[in-house]
Amino acid sequence: MRAKNNLSKTHILWGTLAWIVGLALVFIIWTILSATVYKNNGVLPNVGKCFVAFGKILSSNQNWKAMAIAWSQSLACLLGAFILSTGFAILSRYSKIVYYIMIPFVTLARALPTAVLLVLIAVFLLPVPALVPIVVAFFVIFPMLYEGINNAIDNIDHKQIEMANVFNVSKWNQFWNIYVPVATPYLFSSLVAGFGLTFKIAIASQFVQTVVTSISPDYPSIGVILSDALKNKQYDLVMGWGMIAIVLSLVMELIIKEIGRLSMPSKYQDRKILINFFTRGKYHA
Repeated sequence: MRAKNNLSKTHILWGTLAWIVGLALVFIIWTILSATVYKNNGVLPNVGKCFVAFGKILSSNQNWKAMAIAWSQSLACLLGAFILSTGFAILSRYSKIVYYIMIPFVTLARALPTAVLLVLIAVFLLPVPALVPIVVAFFVIFPMLYEGINNAIDNIDHKQIEMANVFNVSKWNQFWNIYVPVATPYLFSSLVAGFGLTFKIAIASQFVQTVVTSISPDYPSIGVILSDALKNKQYDLVMGWGMIAIVLSLVMELIIKEIGRLSMPSKYQDRKILINFFTRGKYHA
């Protein structure tokens, strides 16, 4: 046990050191590029200016409102896409009609260029600008979650399902005690990857919405702030908002990972316990 604990601590230590070294390399490369390649045009300000801009952004209540709106739009989109993709993935397993209907929809949603999608939805939803980031992000994230959930279902051991059927285990108990424990890691990994992508798409949607329609939404928008910063060549503010976006994404990813860790079912990971589950009479249909 001590050996395992020591090994775990060693892995954490080396992992932390590697993370610090990687971050240091990013700042070193950033400093070199800002002092050489982008010295004259100022497109990439030095690290110090960007951190000053980062602090200025955090000091404004309006900016906090813009962050909260983008964050809530991303979360609403992610939860909506997750619920619908889960529902349709399960339905497609029981209905061939649903399965074949979903194929062209998922293919088109995955293949359609994001830039085209941004422009079309920004124009179509002109009367309700708050929905634009949510709808655009939904069309981007839904195919990824749908395929991830289907992959999770495919990774379920069919021998366990056959064993459950032999012992007359009800479908409900099969779902909670076989499907959920196996699928949960895949679902939470999809959610972790999905939020970062959703947040990026939401901010990009706000930006394109402002540029394409020439109409600013009637709520604090990171896209509008970025558009104004670019027009005024305030590249340090653009980089500062980029740092804000990274921090917000990391915070949400950590929250999702922690929820996943706490809810990760491990009760039936041991095959002996799984067999006991099959043979207990109270689980029979």
